[in-house]
Formats: sequence, structure tokens, C-alpha cells
Amino acid sequence: MKIISGRLEIREFGPQDAVPVAAFVAAGDRTALPPGSPGAVADVDGWLADKVHQRRLDGEGVHLAIVEQATDKIVGSIGLRDTDWEAGRTEIGYGVHTSQRGRGYATEAAHAVGRWALTDGGMRRVQLHSRVDNVASLRVAEKAGYQREGTLRMVEQEGGETYDLAVFSMIATGTPTDNEVAPVR
Repeated sequence: MKIISGRLEIREFGPQDAVPVAAFVAAGDRTALPPGSPGAVADVDGWLADKVHQRRLDGEGVHLAIVEQATDKIVGSIGLRDTDWEAGRTEIGYGVHTSQRGRGYATEAAHAVGRWALTDGGMRRVQLHSRVDNVASLRVAEKAGYQREGTLRMVEQEGGETYDLAVFSMIATGTPTDNEVAPVR
């Protein structure tokens, strides 16, 4: 799977990503990598060869690299999870390396992957959750064309604290042209 969107190429991770992934892991900053990424440099090759693709192989979603086309540099990751093919719904999640934030990469990728899921991916609904105290992520969802639906109260726990999640979605409304969402601003 590969999506080209403006400045970005959004594609599956592969062996060609061993050096940058190892650098993220060695630096202890895995914000550009998906959940389940390796914790040690020695595990990178095995993860790229097998584990990163397990979600897709199990039919549960996919992990994708967000690559800046001009530099061929991985700036983040995005993925689909909790995919229910029969019901036509999935959830999107993303992360951008701390040094690359504020450049619109997450917005562009969330928009492109959401549109892909609703058209070529065959989904009817793509949802996105964001902690209500994560202003940057809330803005990404809104700017990428997701519509806020409400709040799931006290649903996420981290470090002994409980947080509320905002719920956003993009939906298919019947025809391919109806699946278009607001342009990325």
C-alpha cells in the first residue's frame, strides 16, 4: 500500500527503513514509530521483517510510515487499527517525530489516509480519538477534515491519571465524490 499526498509518501515500513528506525530507537525517541515498535536496536531488523506487518496480516489494520518525499526521511507513522471489515469501520492513529511537529505532516497524513480508507479501503467510517488536553492533536483532526462527535469521559488511563477522549470521524455517504472531505488548511 502506498499513498502519495502533496509532500508525503505514506507507505508500509520495510527493510529500507532499518537505519532511521534504529536511530529513533537508539535515541530513545520512538514518537515517529507505531505502537509495538522495538525497544532495542538489535530488534529492529526482525520488527521490520515481520512484526510491523502483523496487524495487516491479521486483518486488523496496518502500520504505515509517513515519509517526506523531498528528503525520503521518515517524519512519523500513521495506521489503522481495530478494523472491522464487515462493519466497514476503523480507527486511525498517528505520531510525528518531535523534531518534525508543527509542519502539518500529521494533518496531511490523517487527511490522506482517511480518504483512502473511505474509498479504496472500502470503509464507511474512520474514527479518530484524541485526549481532550492534547490541543495539537485536536487541531490535526479538525484540520484534516474529521468531524467532532463528542467526548468519551474518563476512558483512558495513563500513569495513574484518567483522561477524556474526543471522538472524531470521517464517514462515507454513498458516492465516491461524497467521500471527499474538507481540504487540509
